[in-house]
Amino acid sequence: MIAETLITDDTWAEAPAEPRPAFLFIALAARKRLDHLLNDETELGQKYGSLTWRQQYTSELSAIADTLGISGLPRPENLPRSAEGLAAFDAALARIVTTIRAENRLELRQDSVQLSFTSKEDIRQRLEELRATVNASNLSASLKEKLHQRIDAAEGELDNQRTNLRSFWRLAGSLALASQMSVSTAADMPAAEKNVASIVHALHEHKASEQAQQELMAGLPRLTHQPTKQIKDMRGKAAER
Repeated sequence: MIAETLITDDTWAEAPAEPRPAFLFIALAARKRLDHLLNDETELGQKYGSLTWRQQYTSELSAIADTLGISGLPRPENLPRSAEGLAAFDAALARIVTTIRAENRLELRQDSVQLSFTSKEDIRQRLEELRATVNASNLSASLKEKLHQRIDAAEGELDNQRTNLRSFWRLAGSLALASQMSVSTAADMPAAEKNVASIVHALHEHKASEQAQQELMAGLPRLTHQPTKQIKDMRGKAAER
């Protein structure tokens, strides 16, 4: 057991209120941070071996699952320590994550939109411009790092078939907060805020268009599988008479 944590204060603050969605959010964030540390060459990444970091990961998630009432993982006092046991823990965790995702599929779809390749490339370009604006600002190094993390998270959504809008909402909120941190930084951020506002506006337009299309399709008459009536040609018989 080590003193380091895989769950940042931002993760705790942003986790949903409901237990199961909260566990899903925290578990995915913890896994992402674990993967980063296992490949990190900085002092923190090299401070402990990969086995120690993975044991810390299971310990934290087991404790959180126990607190939130999520069943399916070993209790904190029964955690595995071997490589085989850790693999079994990962398998059990994967089943829980998949189950919660299945339960939340409609909500996840509601807050996401399918974008064309052109739209994604346009948003990527705007995010790159945003990075340059943040770098050129007189924000503190810690604020710049946090904003870059938000930008990276938003850009990562563009790799998915459906782009989750929440990451862009969080980015907009972080920029608004950065603008209010002090008077000296406020002058650097209007361009950044305008940039993100235009991205969010474009995403909302795509979402509105998608919903309108879905409503249109829902209003179309359903196709039936009844056999088509055959129309007989009676002209020949009429001529015979």
